[in-house]
Amino acid sequence: MEVLFHGYCPCCYYEFSIFCLYFAILRYTNRLLLANKVMHLLIFKFNKMKRRNCIFKYSLCLLFIQILFLESACADSREFSAGEWTVRFKDETKQIDLLKNGELILSDVFVRFNNSSNYYNSSEYTDVKFTKDEITDEFGPAQKCTIQYKKEGAPTIEQIFYLYSSKDFFLTEVYLTSVDGKVLVTNYISPIYTTATNQFLPQDTDNRLLFVPFDNDGFITYGSLPLSQSKSASAIHASGPLARDTISFEVTSIFNGGSQNGLVIGSVEHDTWKSAIRMVGSRDNRSITKLECYSGASHSATRDDKVHGSIKSTTVKSSRMFVGFFDDWRLGMETFGEANAAVVPKREWTKGTPFGWNSWGGMSTHVNYEGVLSASDFVKEHLQGKGGFGASGVVFVGLDSYWDNLNWEQLEDFARHCIANGQVPGIYWTPFNDWFPDNERDIEGNNGYKYSQSHLKVNGQKRKLYGAGCMDPTAPATLSRINYFIDKFKAAGFKYLKLDFLTAGMVEADKWYNKDITTGTQAFNYGMKYLRERCGDEMFIVESIAPLFPYQYANARRISCDAWGEMWHTNYMMNSLSFGWWLDRVYAYNDPDHLVMGDRSEAENMSRITSGAVTGYFMIGDNLSTKGNYIGTEVSQEKVKKFAVNDRINAVVNLGKTFRPAYGHKVSGSNRSVDLFTLETEDAYYIAYFNYDEGVKSGELTLQDLGITPEKVSGGIECWSGNNVQIQEGKLSYNLPKHQAEIYHLYKK
Repeated sequence: MEVLFHGYCPCCYYEFSIFCLYFAILRYTNRLLLANKVMHLLIFKFNKMKRRNCIFKYSLCLLFIQILFLESACADSREFSAGEWTVRFKDETKQIDLLKNGELILSDVFVRFNNSSNYYNSSEYTDVKFTKDEITDEFGPAQKCTIQYKKEGAPTIEQIFYLYSSKDFFLTEVYLTSVDGKVLVTNYISPIYTTATNQFLPQDTDNRLLFVPFDNDGFITYGSLPLSQSKSASAIHASGPLARDTISFEVTSIFNGGSQNGLVIGSVEHDTWKSAIRMVGSRDNRSITKLECYSGASHSATRDDKVHGSIKSTTVKSSRMFVGFFDDWRLGMETFGEANAAVVPKREWTKGTPFGWNSWGGMSTHVNYEGVLSASDFVKEHLQGKGGFGASGVVFVGLDSYWDNLNWEQLEDFARHCIANGQVPGIYWTPFNDWFPDNERDIEGNNGYKYSQSHLKVNGQKRKLYGAGCMDPTAPATLSRINYFIDKFKAAGFKYLKLDFLTAGMVEADKWYNKDITTGTQAFNYGMKYLRERCGDEMFIVESIAPLFPYQYANARRISCDAWGEMWHTNYMMNSLSFGWWLDRVYAYNDPDHLVMGDRSEAENMSRITSGAVTGYFMIGDNLSTKGNYIGTEVSQEKVKKFAVNDRINAVVNLGKTFRPAYGHKVSGSNRSVDLFTLETEDAYYIAYFNYDEGVKSGELTLQDLGITPEKVSGGIECWSGNNVQIQEGKLSYNLPKHQAEIYHLYKK
């Protein structure tokens, strides 16, 4: 290059040479983004020299820069970018760094999987090829970036990234392909696996891991856990043994409570695999030292006694995984829910916010004919149409377990009675449970099948869950039973169906009747699709004890395990809402379970009703029967009359919306729930505040901290009392007696 500049402007020669050397150093240390910026400076400097006539061998210098550009283009083949995300492949380690807006989020990522019990890492492969295609998928235009790994004697890996120009997230998945025609046998694929120390959050004590349970059985709770509560930590754990395991099912967030910044990662496909995220946090609460997002989860919390089923094919793919980094992790969780619904739409409901009554909370096992008829009459006389209760015209009156205390003629009469009262009759069922697994008998419906023909087995033994035999969702005996009961329910006039203990249909097993089914998730989808189609679109389906995913078979899902009326139960149910509120993106409604008044204090009664208001779903659970052999108490019935027809509270219910937690790092009560929730509508802000504790809670809420601009608020009321709220200098005053909850309705100007 010195020859080119011989006899001309030495300053230009030295300056140009320094930039070229700097570019070369950056290029060969894989700092490609900065190298490209330096390349642009080289062009600027060259054009400047040209304008000054400092050099005459213009064409030779231009050729030199073109050679550098060619090298830069080759370098760029190892880096994919679109919008805010960059995927950087590192030649020396064959691992990947993931960057958002130039900031490193996850480093040293590789693919890990098994095949016939042998484990493989993409970083150990020898040959790597890169391709990029422009596609359009459920989320719009995208760059499909594929990294193909090949190694002699090993399956070919295709690691695919879907990058979007206007999204805070990207998607990734892995395909495995046999190179010799032999069938692959895999029950584990991890598209995102790193054991590097990754620090993408502030260095403070408010960093958290989110534990999301697989289902809602056994009074399990969500957990917001300090990063230091890793598998090896000895501190107190927020979610019992599961915190030590540092595993979350289908999705998690790793976030900072102060800034609300957070990573959200999880699966958006639920047709084949159970997926999970395993994490280890550093003891100083500042970083993640392991992150493993994988398909093939089997765990005591998935209710499995057997490893995940294997996929057997010459080509196998993982679930598509969602990876996003958000200014607000709560928005990230909501976006994750919406991404799922973009892949598989949720079962919609357009007939209005559900109100009603369910028998289990108060009648329990004592369902009786005269009693349930009188309960329907109670709802009609004292609740329906009063104070906004059932304002949309949707009032469910549902029989829960032990409905079979009535014969079919009585059930039909009950349904007719409800319809005459302007109500929708409901019933309960468990499609995948044999409650007498050790007693051989005929399947209902005179179809010739025995219950033994429906049983799933693990290691050759009947698989039991909840004390019941787990039924194969693909077996003709199970499907015939579905036909019989669903047809009977529909013929009787029932249009509300509560399905319970559904995880029994999703457990891993030795085999299934349908030979194409090899995983519990595949079997569950098979059976639930069949059931949904048998029900038709007119049936409102609510899941009770059930996995979070898949979701498309029900209009609503109970967000927690059973909850009655005392503060412990309200606090427990609100734990699930604190960290599972976003499920309203995949279900039309989050079900807070039956709202029971019983003999609890009035403060507890109002808190329990409030827990229904903030989910937008309202089913009273007290024994409302005034006749029959198990009459409800006057105390509980009078409380229902008092608290279930507050027009201001029911106006909130009728919004049909789930409130969002104000934060995720501060929890209270024995079940470690968030106490403060918000909702914004077109014309109002709503704030719900709970006091789970024994003492009085008083003070001021800073509206700005809740995302509310004080200047946009013209005033407001507290919904239980109707009193005007006190707002001064952007702060709202509150005073909550023990176990009390309040809802503040603030008017927008």
